[in-house]
Amino acid sequence: MKRILIASHGHLASGIQSSIGILTGNPDAVQSIDAYVDDSDYTENIKAFLDSVEPGDEAVIFTDIYGGSVFQKVVLLQPERYGVFHVTGVNLPAVVQVLLSAEPITEQSLDSLVGEAQQYLQRVAPPEVSDSEEADGDFFD
Repeated sequence: MKRILIASHGHLASGIQSSIGILTGNPDAVQSIDAYVDDSDYTENIKAFLDSVEPGDEAVIFTDIYGGSVFQKVVLLQPERYGVFHVTGVNLPAVVQVLLSAEPITEQSLDSLVGEAQQYLQRVAPPEVSDSEEADGDFFD
């Protein structure tokens, strides 16, 4: 079974989980941990996820910021000992790619999916618009 946990500072993780639910129709496809939104310690939630991974599961933990406190907490818990991959710099396309991929999650397939997801982060330059297009308002036509 494919298992995905997203852990972030604030509500980024649950926001991505909500978006996954809208895009896939399955809001339970991923789990989320919103760290530092209250006084609770989220460490036990990460441990519970790791402990729930069974042999044969394909599992990934996504964190938000490389080197950040949530990232460090996951690294210290050594997810690789549980057969769980850790990816940081989470974005919606990366989670969707991993979730919907028909390929088994391996180091190589995960590296490929992360590379594909990186292509979705780009600066958008305004298109060249001629004077006649501006007057007609046909920007999206």
